[in-house]
Amino acid sequence: MICQNIPGALAVAWVLSLAGAGEALAQESPAEPIGTDLAEASAPAQGVISYPPSFFAEFRPTTASDMLGRIPGFNRSGGDDVRGFAGSAGNVLIDGERPSSKTISVDEALRRIQPEQVERIDLIRGGAPGVDMQGQTVVANVIRKKGSETTFSFESMLKLYNDHNPGVAPRIDAATRIGGLRLSGALIARLEKQQGDSGDGNFIRRNGRGELIARGPFYANVEDRRYSFNGAAEYKSFRLNLGGERTETPRTEYADLVNNLGVHSTEKVVNDLVNNKLEVGGDYQRKLGYGLTGRVIGLYTYKDSDLVSAQTRPGVSNLSTKKSNGSEAIIRSTLRGVFSGITLETGGEIAVNSLDVANSINQGGAPVLLPSASVRIAEKRAEGFLNASVKPLARLSIDAGLRVETSTITQTGDVSKERTLTFPKPRLILAYEVSSSTQLRARLERTVGQLNFEDFAANGDLSVGSLNVGNANLAPERAWVVEGAWEQRFWGKGALVLTATHSEVQSVVDLIPIFSRNTVFDAPGNLGDGKKDELKIDLAVPFDRLGWKGLDLRVNYTWRRSRVTDPTTGVERPFSTLNPWDGQFTLTQDLPRLKSTFVITSMALGAKARQFRSNETRTDYTTPNYINIQYNWRPNPKFSLTVQYENAFARERRRERVIYSGPRSNGVVSTVEQRSAEMEPFIMMRLRKIF
Repeated sequence: MICQNIPGALAVAWVLSLAGAGEALAQESPAEPIGTDLAEASAPAQGVISYPPSFFAEFRPTTASDMLGRIPGFNRSGGDDVRGFAGSAGNVLIDGERPSSKTISVDEALRRIQPEQVERIDLIRGGAPGVDMQGQTVVANVIRKKGSETTFSFESMLKLYNDHNPGVAPRIDAATRIGGLRLSGALIARLEKQQGDSGDGNFIRRNGRGELIARGPFYANVEDRRYSFNGAAEYKSFRLNLGGERTETPRTEYADLVNNLGVHSTEKVVNDLVNNKLEVGGDYQRKLGYGLTGRVIGLYTYKDSDLVSAQTRPGVSNLSTKKSNGSEAIIRSTLRGVFSGITLETGGEIAVNSLDVANSINQGGAPVLLPSASVRIAEKRAEGFLNASVKPLARLSIDAGLRVETSTITQTGDVSKERTLTFPKPRLILAYEVSSSTQLRARLERTVGQLNFEDFAANGDLSVGSLNVGNANLAPERAWVVEGAWEQRFWGKGALVLTATHSEVQSVVDLIPIFSRNTVFDAPGNLGDGKKDELKIDLAVPFDRLGWKGLDLRVNYTWRRSRVTDPTTGVERPFSTLNPWDGQFTLTQDLPRLKSTFVITSMALGAKARQFRSNETRTDYTTPNYINIQYNWRPNPKFSLTVQYENAFARERRRERVIYSGPRSNGVVSTVEQRSAEMEPFIMMRLRKIF
């Protein structure tokens, strides 16, 4: 029923835009808040919408993270997990600055901030004087109050499964202010079943003619054990962050098969993966003369990983191991100033990275000689940049910038190689306020992807039946990106954002065949030029004006199309593992008299990702029936209880492997494997108490 009403909601927003009703209904005035409207937000400047605490009062949030999730037309992004500081930026600021950390996520930093500590949240669309947009077209700036009291909170989450021991996730947050010193931190643990990959189902294997070879029940169980801490200290213009995390992910997959002759057999894969990460970072900011502000950021990160993968089946015993450890040290400095309405920022960044990787594969008791099995990769990276933001007209914002990065990558071990790569990365962002409720945005940018150090070394994961070798000749993926967005706000809390993106991609990074000792391996490599298109819809519809007070619908949908020439068949195909669509809707009913909120969330479209290997195609499907039903009770700002029935309709995950006799180009199918696992529903309960 909800999905059937989505086109109608889109039509309502479209009519509002054409008629100009959105502007009349929103009444966002630069001078004062809306006041009587449910969306008590003010716009202190063109392109900036301010949300005071009163806007969130009826939602009864418990953290700044909850508050951010209620802003219409905004989807939080934590940034990318890449080397360097600038390239990993998300779209959330705290007090106008990005936290000087990569290990501590933005969501973690927001969860340490209580609603009573928030002065307001500014939604900045297209840029604002003195604000570093981090290359984003829209950012949210969480502004804290100058003074804050000591807070201490305890949270405990319990997950009850039908087929597994209960999952638990205790958490402690604390924050205090001693004079000019502000301290905050958190201790977190998660011991639970990883629902996304676990479950019971079936396994079917057929030959190329479609005849049954074997079939039987399939079982997968994946554990998720996480132990982490994070903390921050702030004194005047100095900040220090410290964080660490250990994750343990044991995985067991088991198939009990009977072949076409009635002979029974078992196939089993056991993975044991352990990751550790530790980071310390800090920054110092100071106002200089002539309206300038300088900032220096320093970060050091250490991480290691240990994977053991064992596979057993009739007459076959395979073992794969992978050990890696690496570090990153970053120094970044910026100088920013506002001159006659023009914000200028310049600076540079230096990063030193290293990674040591050692792999081994043993098949049937005999070691397999792999190209680039053990390597060390070291990188010295430098980047300089200049950004300028200006409002030549009251309704027009321009953000232009140029970054130039250069890196020298040295590889030693099984392969010795050194090379230097230099790329300019220009960017131009335009934002035009058609009215107080309508904005148009455009972005033109040259993007350069990073080389994944893991791709330089061999990698065997028996749980997915893949073996990739390293490729020392891998080049970064580059693209010219053109993006346009139309934002229409209506009914105070309503928003419709349509975003279209086209990318002309060079040196698409995918899998290519590598020939070694008369054997063909798959390896990360460059396919040549490709194209990628994306259309994204973000819709927030409040139903107050339609007579249903407190009801709110959020819809997020992304459609993708990509084309590149396959290196094996010579035929155009999509990029590997790029999901052609994804999306969800969330229906929220606020019940102020009961001090409660009722939420239904659906991953309405499922997922589909296909990987193209030299002699195989592998497709992972997820059915679209993932539904969560949640009830939140918040009798006062310091206590909340959440009960959720998750995966109510038992979502199913499927994998299909089509294995060819020889390369895919000959079209001769050898084996088709299909396996499925249905994830059981479970109950989640979370209690949070602020002292």
